Amino acid sequence: MTRATHNDIVRLFPGIQDHTALEIIAMQATINELEAASQLLQDNDDGLIEVKRRKGDRLNLLCGLLAQSEIQLRDEP
Repeated sequence: MTRATHNDIVRLFPGIQDHTALEIIAMQATINELEAASQLLQDNDDGLIEVKRRKGDRLNLLCGLLAQSEIQLRDEP
């Protein structure tokens, strides 16, 4: 899987702060994980909480980090 670059992060999350992007890069998150996190945050459905738990620790950390940051989610891919 391809690790996400700074450009990938900014493309998926316009307005993300540099320190948050650097944390994501340090996590070695993949593009697929970023896209999954984006989708989970956009859906923001209580039924997805279990999905988040099953998807793995890195995705959970990524969702938490993004939820706390002041990002704008992309409308649609």
